[in-house]
Formats: sequence, structure tokens, C-alpha cells
Amino acid sequence: MLKRLLVAATLALGASGALAQHAQETGWYGGLDVGGSHVSGINTDSLDSFDKSDMAFDVNLGYRLNRNFAVEGAYTDLGKFHFSSAAAGDGDVKPKALSLSAVGILPLQQNFSVYGKAGIAHTETKSGGALDASDSKDGLLAGLGVMYDFNRNVYAKAGWDRFDDVGNDATGKGHADLYSLGVGYRF
Repeated sequence: MLKRLLVAATLALGASGALAQHAQETGWYGGLDVGGSHVSGINTDSLDSFDKSDMAFDVNLGYRLNRNFAVEGAYTDLGKFHFSSAAAGDGDVKPKALSLSAVGILPLQQNFSVYGKAGIAHTETKSGGALDASDSKDGLLAGLGVMYDFNRNVYAKAGWDRFDDVGNDATGKGHADLYSLGVGYRF
């Protein structure tokens, strides 16, 4: 009788652990990423100077559908890039983005996983100073990164995101890269 009770208790504990792990693999999550951004592809021939790098941050919210796939929305402030020109004076270019991405997740060893994402980003770029202009458009977003799970709910990540189509000829047209470190929480 005692053996049957021990076997039943062991099976119950094992099943509850499997259910808890399954609950971890699906559900809502949110995160905050901080890092550096870099813009390139912008024609700077008419400028005396142009700062191409700045600090950036990203706030994201997603839903993990299963162990290997999630859908994620994010707001990204790509920073403020200062320019100077004898003809146009001084000013700043400020790109921001709202994005929606499909995220593929590949678990590796215990607590580590890599991810790739692809989606669309709606960018708004404002240029201040004498070049007072703005632009709003949709472009592609791609990213890669690595995640580490501290426990069932808390994780850290390091990643790279490429915003393919940022700005126009009046604000400065190019693409932006975000290199970031972040933390997140699974609900």
C-alpha cells in the first residue's frame, strides 16, 4: 500500500511539474531594453557634422504561443542624432518606431535560447532646427538575439534589431540598428 501511495505521489508531482513547465512556455511577457543605436545610409554630403550614434530604449509586450513562437509589439526610441551645417544650421534627427513582429525561439542548453524576429515597423522621424521636417512610413524590421532565463518568470536578453526604412530626403533617409541589453518578465 505504501509503495502505491509513493508511486501515485511521484506521478502527481511529475505531472504538476510538466504542467508548470507548459505554463511557462505560453503566455504574456513584457520587457525593457536599453542600448545604443546607429544610423547609416544617410547622405551627409551637405552637413559639416552628423552624430550617427546615440542611446536608445525599447519597451515590448508579447504573447508566447508555444515553446518556439511568439508575437511581439514594441515602442522604440532610437535616440537623437545631432547635425551641424553652415547652410542649414544645427538640429537633431529623432526617429521613433512602433513595431509588430513574429519571433522564432530556439531553446539551447538549460536556460539559454536564441531568437530571430521579422516584422513591420511604423517609423516617425522628426528633424529639428533649420531643416524642420518630419516623415512617417512603414518598413521592415529584423532582429537576432540570445536570452537567458533566471527563473520561470525573469529573463535577460542581448539583441540586435534593424529598422530598414527610416526617414526621407528632408529628414535624412537610411536605416537604424539597435544593439541592446534587456530584462523581461513572463506573466
